[in-house]
Amino acid sequence: MIHHTIRHDPATALIRAVLSLARGDAELEEHRGTCWASATFTGMRHVMRLRFNGDQAVQTAQWLARMLPEHEFAFSGHLVADIAITDTHRRNEGMPIMTLVIEALTVEAD
Repeated sequence: MIHHTIRHDPATALIRAVLSLARGDAELEEHRGTCWASATFTGMRHVMRLRFNGDQAVQTAQWLARMLPEHEFAFSGHLVADIAITDTHRRNEGMPIMTLVIEALTVEAD
């Protein structure tokens, strides 16, 4: 039997939280994380791209784009210091598709 280790890192926590907010209507196409530090904080910068396929999913994407910057996240050991939608792309021909690019900064909580 193969046992999988559950990761409690900020990237995994952020991805899970955002996908949960998307209510199963999003597909994670990409995530990139880079270490980040200031004089007083350490953390990670995240860039993720989500794809939403179909009318209902596009409506979810529009809702997520409106509410995400104000959403307060709670992770064990980390805070989301900043999160924003930095790019959107929508295709209406055929099946509607919307892509959101999300950038975030997580910092370690004391």
